[in-house]
Amino acid sequence: MIGNKIKWSVGLILVILLIVATNFIDRNNFQRIQDSVYSIYEDRLIAKDYIFDIQLQIHEKELLLADKNDSIYFSKRSVGNKEIANLVDGFSNTTLIREEKRVFANLKEEVDALFKMEATYLNNSNKTPDASSLKSQLNTISNSLSDLSDIQIAEGKRQMQVGKKAIESVELLTQLEIWIMVVLGIIVQFIILYNPKKD
Repeated sequence: MIGNKIKWSVGLILVILLIVATNFIDRNNFQRIQDSVYSIYEDRLIAKDYIFDIQLQIHEKELLLADKNDSIYFSKRSVGNKEIANLVDGFSNTTLIREEKRVFANLKEEVDALFKMEATYLNNSNKTPDASSLKSQLNTISNSLSDLSDIQIAEGKRQMQVGKKAIESVELLTQLEIWIMVVLGIIVQFIILYNPKKD
């Protein structure tokens, strides 16, 4: 009678250990998938949206300069620059990888330099710096935005690969769990049904 209880206890402990172990591994893989999806949305898609919106503001400035329309350029300057500053601030709140931090630091310096150049241009009657300097600075900012955009795509792909590997691990572990459960079931049955002959 006591022997049977021990057998049942051993069998139950083996099942519980298997369930706890597989649950821990599954939770770890699901966390990796969740982190990957969150990062793609929060740190890549939203960041890409910030970049796109900044680029629209810069492109509008480029068009106004190309049209030699200083009055409209500077009438929109205050609102446009405030919008750019807010977008840059929003981008800074996303998670940045090392290369992204470097390019973003350059972008912030370039935007600050643009704002100063515009203020100087507006306040000087002799228009120093000239419009071509502003155009050159806008082009520099566009290049940095393009670099940041490329980083979003590359990092998004990397995060997709992380998620894909985690999903493959879950699928593999699910198959292994089925086989382990079958083997464990056989072992538990053997432990419970085994009745050694007494001499």
